[in-house]
Amino acid sequence: MIKPRVAVFTYSKLTRILQEVLAERKWPVEFVLYEVLIEEAIKKAREIENSNSADVIVASGANATAIEEQGLDLPMVRIKVTGFDLMHALWLAKRMNRQAVVMSYQEQIPQLEWFCDLFNVELRQEVYHGVHDAQEKLLQILKNGEPAVIGASLVSELTERMGGHSIFIYSKPSIRLALENAVELAVQRRAEIEKRQKIQAMMHAVHDGILYMDNNGNIIELNPVAERLLGISAKDAIGRHIDQVAPEIKLDEVFKKGKPLLNVVQKTKQGMLLVNRVPVIHQGEQVGAVATIQDAQTVQKAEKAIRKRVYSKGLVAKTTFENIIGKSSTLRRLINKARHYAQTDATVLIRGETGTGKELLAQSIHNASNRSRHPFVAVNCAALPEQLLESELFGYEEGAFTGARKGGKPGLFEIAHGGTLFLDEVGEMSLSLQSRLLRVLQEKEVMRIGSDTIIPINVRILAATNRDLRSMVQNGLFRQDLYFRLNVLSLELPPLRERLDDLPDLFRSFLMTYKLDKELIDKTLSIMLPILFRHDWPGNIRELENIAERVSVLLKSHVPIDEVVEEVKKELFEVQDKDLDSPYLVREVENWERQRILQVLREVNGNKTKAADLLGISRSTLWRRIKDYGINIDKHIRGSEIQ
Repeated sequence: MIKPRVAVFTYSKLTRILQEVLAERKWPVEFVLYEVLIEEAIKKAREIENSNSADVIVASGANATAIEEQGLDLPMVRIKVTGFDLMHALWLAKRMNRQAVVMSYQEQIPQLEWFCDLFNVELRQEVYHGVHDAQEKLLQILKNGEPAVIGASLVSELTERMGGHSIFIYSKPSIRLALENAVELAVQRRAEIEKRQKIQAMMHAVHDGILYMDNNGNIIELNPVAERLLGISAKDAIGRHIDQVAPEIKLDEVFKKGKPLLNVVQKTKQGMLLVNRVPVIHQGEQVGAVATIQDAQTVQKAEKAIRKRVYSKGLVAKTTFENIIGKSSTLRRLINKARHYAQTDATVLIRGETGTGKELLAQSIHNASNRSRHPFVAVNCAALPEQLLESELFGYEEGAFTGARKGGKPGLFEIAHGGTLFLDEVGEMSLSLQSRLLRVLQEKEVMRIGSDTIIPINVRILAATNRDLRSMVQNGLFRQDLYFRLNVLSLELPPLRERLDDLPDLFRSFLMTYKLDKELIDKTLSIMLPILFRHDWPGNIRELENIAERVSVLLKSHVPIDEVVEEVKKELFEVQDKDLDSPYLVREVENWERQRILQVLREVNGNKTKAADLLGISRSTLWRRIKDYGINIDKHIRGSEIQ
């Protein structure tokens, strides 16, 4: 902090006494004494204010009055004439056995008359309006007698030059009190100036526009960014009402309700701005408001850049509940339950066979939660050795082990802070790692390998397994306390063999991924569904996706569809072709397809266009199926309006 400075305007006798008072102790400010009188004092005061070379001015008598009349912003402390000073001066005059003449600048001292009777002294008051006037009046006073002239420095010096008797009116206690007041004011003012300078430096450093208004809506402060975004200058704006300068900021609601108004996109002459308006509360009362403004286009670019960086690190969940394919009642019930779970921060254990889509469900839960804007970090606990998995989860410090990265590395718990950590195949984790994981979940803090520093974390855990953890607990292969910590909420994904109703939609979706012709997809489905329904799908949806990819590659290579079917049969079955083409299986598939068409037609009240879209086939293909299966719409879709 820069040492505060006090400018003291003095003259003659006052200078000597000031120096004596200043020498009494060590002061926390720097004093600068100026020997000036009236006009010179005014000039010097203006110079000090313009150059900001002092925090406070101290002056007395004529100097103080002359400076006060200028209306300067720089604070001034006046050395005042106290009652003690008056009594002491009158007492000295009485001891001299002389008439007392008190000369003051521009106006008389009213309380002086109170002491006349007390000291039984003859008293006369004179007022002067400048150096020349003081000289003229003193000549006249001293010509008519030899009174004791009481006054400040100028009066005392002039009296003594003319051979008269003077009494200096100020005492050391009065001067000391004025200096102490000036010191307190200077220290306070310097602290406020430095605080303001820091705030201004901060406002100039930020990339957002900032405006501060008092409770009347007048602009007190704004930074260069606000000037640029609003197209105004601080010189023209400060002191004016916000509605006169930037009416688009619209602070009426903030002042009336005392509540913030956040993230409002506002159209201005300069373009689209993102505006936040916040009331300023001090000691329970609203004293003003702050508005922060950003260029909306810049915000969009920044958000895009952030998302790009996050995506590049693979920390984004791409799947939502809407992306999960299937209309079976089992799947719909599961998704409804998962949507509810997404609204909490509780740990979810997802169970299901390999290939059922556990990570897709975890990503959907994350994207439907309040953490969707934060990282989604997934780790397969079965894919990494124990030591590597530990360092990946918890991170490590530089030199923690041979080959440790210089500077260390944050663990996945730290990286996922604020978001979700998905622990896939958690049942494959070793017992020692299970112990560390349990502690992190309980304490919500992590310690890197080789460190003694605790790092607090805020992470939601989603875990998945294809193993029976309860049996593993009974066999001592999985910690019971960790199992209960993970199994707060649970979801179980059904295998594909238990939701065969979804198989056609899934297979169609996978084929469409490879951009096959729609008619070719319809033909492929009609031929291959009997085969696919016969398989028990131990690899679940992942296995079905692999089959779809193989079929798509072969068809794109212009392999005849009959040969493609034969290859799929060989892949899926170890039985003769005639068994696969049995009349029983064909009838079973046809019956399933007929029931599916009827179900969709009922859902859309017989609208064939909508039904074809839901079934993923063309309208002409739907007409053929209706005809082939002998579906009577008037009979089966009662009261519906057929289009």
